[in-house]
Amino acid sequence: MPDLKTLLASYDLAFLRDIAELWGIELQAAERRTALVELAKAMGSRQLFEEIFASLHPSVTSAIMDLGGLDGKMPWQAFEHAYGDLHPMGPARRKREKPHRFPQNTTEKLWYMGLVGRAALRENQELSEFAFLPDEFLLWLPEPSQAKLDDGSLRQLPAWSGAKVTALPPQGDQVLDDICTLFAALRMELMEQLPRLSEKVSDYWQLLLTLTKALNLLDETGQPNENARVFLEKPRAEALRWLTQSWSQSPDFDELRLLPRLRCEGTWRHSATSPRRIILERISALPNGTWFKTQDLVDDIYQQQPDFLRSGAEYNTWIISSTGPDARLLHGFEHWQDVEGQYIRFLISELLFDMGMVQTGQLKDQPESQVFQITPWFSASLHPEGKLELPEENQPVMVGRDGKLDMTPLVPRFARYQLSRFAEWIVLRPDRFVFQLTPASLQAAAEQGLELKHLRALLRKYGKPGIPPALQKALTRWESHGLEARIEPLLVLRLAKPELLEKLRESKVASCLGEVLGPTAVLVKPGCASRVRAALWELGVLTDLSGDDE
Repeated sequence: MPDLKTLLASYDLAFLRDIAELWGIELQAAERRTALVELAKAMGSRQLFEEIFASLHPSVTSAIMDLGGLDGKMPWQAFEHAYGDLHPMGPARRKREKPHRFPQNTTEKLWYMGLVGRAALRENQELSEFAFLPDEFLLWLPEPSQAKLDDGSLRQLPAWSGAKVTALPPQGDQVLDDICTLFAALRMELMEQLPRLSEKVSDYWQLLLTLTKALNLLDETGQPNENARVFLEKPRAEALRWLTQSWSQSPDFDELRLLPRLRCEGTWRHSATSPRRIILERISALPNGTWFKTQDLVDDIYQQQPDFLRSGAEYNTWIISSTGPDARLLHGFEHWQDVEGQYIRFLISELLFDMGMVQTGQLKDQPESQVFQITPWFSASLHPEGKLELPEENQPVMVGRDGKLDMTPLVPRFARYQLSRFAEWIVLRPDRFVFQLTPASLQAAAEQGLELKHLRALLRKYGKPGIPPALQKALTRWESHGLEARIEPLLVLRLAKPELLEKLRESKVASCLGEVLGPTAVLVKPGCASRVRAALWELGVLTDLSGDDE
């Protein structure tokens, strides 16, 4: 077979950098020839290859092992038929769509990671096009018995009737809408207000923030980057599949360090992908739509694969402690339920639930016992060739003449992300989003560099019925004159005689008085009611002014 350098030789500099990014390699070279040599040398590390291989989805490693079993090559047409078509892209389209971060199938995953090449090879005295593994990778493949999890000994879990379960409402694909909301909130510095606006707890939004950082959807300053734009523009089914597959393979998202009531300290390191993959493979062996007790799964893994997270000396060398009132080090295998058990429960009740891959609930006669069932989305989302069908985002934004923007989740996410940055946020519900254009929100948008021409273009493209005439006129006047009218609550002091108002204006509380509304009426400035009431008492005037402002 051709070697690794031959596989990389036909790629341009941008392609080489994409591969390096996926392998976690920092290229120093600024021109293609030098980058090629540098990348081939780095990828030629057996240790690095084994780390990358261990992080891949089982369906991807299975394709590599299939190639290995055929002496490292397979006719290209047969390879695409088995693992999906490779969509040709030039440099400009690759830069725009970033297929290395958003592969559509196993073929694209292997291609953009530089694990599989495509070349004309001679067979039976004729040249034919083949998919191939470079010599180095072919040599380092594990034995077939090591490449797959041996689940033959895993027993089936006891199932529970749905009649005995109180199920929580399924999350569905809400995570896509929530990530869109998160991106806009980061742009508008509204992260702290999300729990109040959405009625979803702060820990949920922090989890999404950590996930999007790990999946490289945020830049170094914590703002949505170009990858985020590509993600928002993807059809819902593609976006959800990319999200779940990228999470399942991410070495940068570490569930262990996110577990509630646990604190991980010290310099010890571990693979984030290996324990996640083991649990996902065990869950994938369960039938869809059947309820299982979470603790039964925990106990099954305790019996069958207890060392999926820690093993040997790691039970004592990893510094993990509880954070509750009885905070203590969780050293030794005796704390397996406190660490590994919590890891499994967190994976099911938080991550898999949030991504719509499981539904959870409680047993009616054992409300303390959590149960779960995997949804059809589980395998459809995680398997590169899975078929996931979700509605298209083709509904319009309902635009009110008063500047109210009413949207459903089937408004294109990128449109909601853009429009929400021009408006005040009124309603964030799973089935509805309402925003209001106001002078303050338009001014805030302008300070972010957003212009009214952008707003008009978005409303014309996505709005129904476009831009109402009254709103068009209001936007034009605001653009020319700024704020022209204000509605606000005011505190008015009315006196019986003009002489009393004159005495107040000559007193020490004169600075507390605002605009004069008439000979016996004046505005009281915010925060001054108590001082004005005291001054009136000194003048011998009783008043019903409450003074509760201080």
